Amino acid sequence: MEPETPRSFSLSELLGSVRRCLEHSFPQCYWVRAEVSDLRQSGLQGHAYLELLEKGARGEIVARVRGVIWASVYAEIQRRFVRSGIGQLSSGMSILTLVRISYHEQYGLSLQITDIDPSYSLGEIARLRLETLARLRKEGLYDMNKGLPLPSPLQRLAIISSATAAGYGDFVRQLHDNAYGVPFYTALFTAQMQGEHTTESVLAALDRIDRHREHFDAVVIIRGGGAVSELRAFDEYRLCEVCAQYPLPIISGIGHERDESVLDLIAHTSLKTPTAVAAFLIDSQVVLLSQLQEIQRRLPELLQRLSLGRGLALQGLITRLQLAPREHLERELRLGERLRARLQLGTQTYLQHARHTLGRQVERIPSSLRYRIQEMKHSLIRLTAPLPLLLTHRLDRERTQLSHWEQAIRLSHPDNILRRGFSIVSSHGAILTSSSSISVGQALELRFHDGVVHTLAQSIQSEAYSGLVRVHEAGVADQETVEQ
Repeated sequence: MEPETPRSFSLSELLGSVRRCLEHSFPQCYWVRAEVSDLRQSGLQGHAYLELLEKGARGEIVARVRGVIWASVYAEIQRRFVRSGIGQLSSGMSILTLVRISYHEQYGLSLQITDIDPSYSLGEIARLRLETLARLRKEGLYDMNKGLPLPSPLQRLAIISSATAAGYGDFVRQLHDNAYGVPFYTALFTAQMQGEHTTESVLAALDRIDRHREHFDAVVIIRGGGAVSELRAFDEYRLCEVCAQYPLPIISGIGHERDESVLDLIAHTSLKTPTAVAAFLIDSQVVLLSQLQEIQRRLPELLQRLSLGRGLALQGLITRLQLAPREHLERELRLGERLRARLQLGTQTYLQHARHTLGRQVERIPSSLRYRIQEMKHSLIRLTAPLPLLLTHRLDRERTQLSHWEQAIRLSHPDNILRRGFSIVSSHGAILTSSSSISVGQALELRFHDGVVHTLAQSIQSEAYSGLVRVHEAGVADQETVEQ
């Protein structure tokens, strides 16, 4: 009887059944918390395609699904986000979104996004900011960069910014075209100042500066204004941790009037805009310049006072110099006399003490030698006393062992082995130890303890544990010999 063919479905039938099951089980819209990733917009239709992620406690992805926002809904969501101050929807945002579950036989499972709550994203940004601040305070990093001294003069600046940013251009023009003519030396380390790669870009710029930090007095981080969401990178713990422990003072001008980022709070000096940073740097040098000008004005008077004071001091030194060699020579002569007298007395005292000590040691030598010789004699007697007994015991043990070996040799003699029922099988003078070395009709010699038997091999049978050889003795009856 042939086996029955199992019931089968086409792939489209199976996936269609899955789609109908999902539509029946999840007919409504659902609010879902997730993070936006890989957000992109189609060029012609205006639809937005993205991935929604959920991450675990260590940052690993625990859930992922594709999502789509139709063009009309996407435009309305972007307008609402801009009006709320978050800025445009972008990758990396945490959102609370209203979705409908969709399944297609060709494209698989996806979520159709119909709405996003901008207040939730604002709350997530604020929550992450507070967590970063709390962690920095707990680890003692919050005020670390503020404790660095600000160099004076403050002229060699490493700037982290985007080369095309308007804020950077305004900063450089105001700094170099200042009305006081104070020179500044700047080097731009370009970085991406907005978007999902901002943190890695700024960290890379800080690393490049650190390799040449001996050439700079401070680091200036500036960017133009923007939405609240664009400040998320400057609230991230990784970036703020590095900035807090950075070996150079950090001056920030993030360019956001309403809110302060965590980077603003932990930086050595924080100002609202890039132009405010430029004004601060110029003012700090103007104060130093005014101090230098005042010193320059007073310099002739100070030099005159210094010259007069030095002249009087020099005259006093000349007078003292004339008397000093004589006083020093007399002082050294008196010191030499005292040292000579102390040396003579000390030498005599030491020699007397050495003679006395040597005499005592010489007197003690004969008695010490006698005591030492007596002590060595006693020690030698103690060591040699047990030797006769030890030699006797060792001789008895060796005799007993020799007797055992003689008995074992006697028991192993071939004659004794043959008496126990064994025999030696040989052919033409060669001893045979296996039935495989015997052929039918071969002449064999069987040696027993009381004689020798000459015979012929009649047949050979191989068994698991022994070889059975049927032999025929010339002139005697047949017999079976079993060789173990």
